[in-house]
Amino acid sequence: MFRQWKQRRRFERLIHPHINDLRRFALKLERDKDEGEDLLQETLLLTMTKIDQLQHDGAARVWSSRILYRTFLNRCRRRKSDRSEAWSEQAERTVLPFPGPADRLADKQLGLRLEEALSRLPQPQRQAIWLIDGQGFQFSEASEILGVRPGTVASRVARGRAALRVDLDDLARERGVIP
Repeated sequence: MFRQWKQRRRFERLIHPHINDLRRFALKLERDKDEGEDLLQETLLLTMTKIDQLQHDGAARVWSSRILYRTFLNRCRRRKSDRSEAWSEQAERTVLPFPGPADRLADKQLGLRLEEALSRLPQPQRQAIWLIDGQGFQFSEASEILGVRPGTVASRVARGRAALRVDLDDLARERGVIP
């Protein structure tokens, strides 16, 4: 009983502050609110039961993100579906919510264009960019989460960013970002 209490306290102290980051990551991976919430719940249950395996308290964010990512991969295997196709199909149906007055239309269009451009990237590049640019992980942390070398993460991010630059070049010219 004391062990369970100790595990729960450690979980609350180390993992609870990162739940919102984990939720955003789960929603980005699943691209569906209900599936993302299910993924988050499954991940939190796993992290609670495995909290004794966390060796360094300072690594809790990376450790729990890695569990989330591995859980996502296992769910994909169980579904026996190609995630890239499902992400592309979902992105075509997705309308990003941008509340606000009509003058925010340009921002909405920018968001849609960026989301579309991201959806066209291969899944490994999309995931690496999300972790680095979207979640603010270091390359070494993202490599731990994805289970690849830091150089692999760096090359995926570089290739993904290059593809995004090409894909969004006309938009950047329209907005005067580049001549």
